[in-house]
Amino acid sequence: MDIQAYISSGKLELYVLGELSEREREEVVRLAKRYPEIKEELVQIELAMEAFDQKAAVKPSLSVKNRIFDTLDAVEKEEKSQGTKAKQVIPPTMEMPQAAPVSAETPVVKLQPWKAYAAAASLVAVVASVFAIYFATQYYDVENRFTALLQEQSVLAESAEQYKVNFEETSTQLETLLAGNFSRIPMKGEPFEIQKEAQVDVWWDAEREQVFISVNQLAALDAEQDYQLWAIGDDGPVGIGLVNAEQKFSLQQMNAVAQAGAFAITIEPKGGSASPTLENLVVIGQPAA
Repeated sequence: MDIQAYISSGKLELYVLGELSEREREEVVRLAKRYPEIKEELVQIELAMEAFDQKAAVKPSLSVKNRIFDTLDAVEKEEKSQGTKAKQVIPPTMEMPQAAPVSAETPVVKLQPWKAYAAAASLVAVVASVFAIYFATQYYDVENRFTALLQEQSVLAESAEQYKVNFEETSTQLETLLAGNFSRIPMKGEPFEIQKEAQVDVWWDAEREQVFISVNQLAALDAEQDYQLWAIGDDGPVGIGLVNAEQKFSLQQMNAVAQAGAFAITIEPKGGSASPTLENLVVIGQPAA
């Protein structure tokens, strides 16, 4: 038998702790009787554990201590009374005593405090991991919300700046309209099938020959087409500018017009045409008489 391997297996420590089965306890007792090295190791383990318990400020269990020494005494007595290596029977003193009821006068003290320490350390590690994950998640969430808030603030700042620019432009346009003698010429798409919802206003100051257009509703066009404004006078329709359909509710200045009996908008190829495409007529309107 490899005695050192058996000693290193940990069974002796488990025996002292009372963690072995009945069969395994019988085996330890039998081998301790047969091999002095195992018997000596049991003594050393008990002494080491007792010293550890003293350092941990926990009193070692008297019942376990007595059990070890009773076992060793029984081994010595058996060796003296028997000179052979016959099969040994575990003396009655080696039977594991049943746990006695705990009373208020007799506190139960664990032999090995490191078990509690290990369990507590494991619990602390788990709790610490949970808190670490929780706070990491919270930090990530707060960081994301802060980033989103900064982006929203940036968008609001840009919007506010755009509103300011639009307000200033509108204010300037209103001043322009109020300073002149402009007539409003409403143009609608109801008479035509192409865009019945279209609505555009032309502002014309005949004295100053100034023309502005304000888009209320025009459908979007593809990249190869443009809206073109026409002034229809005695000499026929004259193109006076391209209309930006996306620039709604603001004044777009067109070319000067001295005389016109009507204004119209058509859809033309990109960049406009020299003459209107009548089948693409969108809106038309006449100045008040």
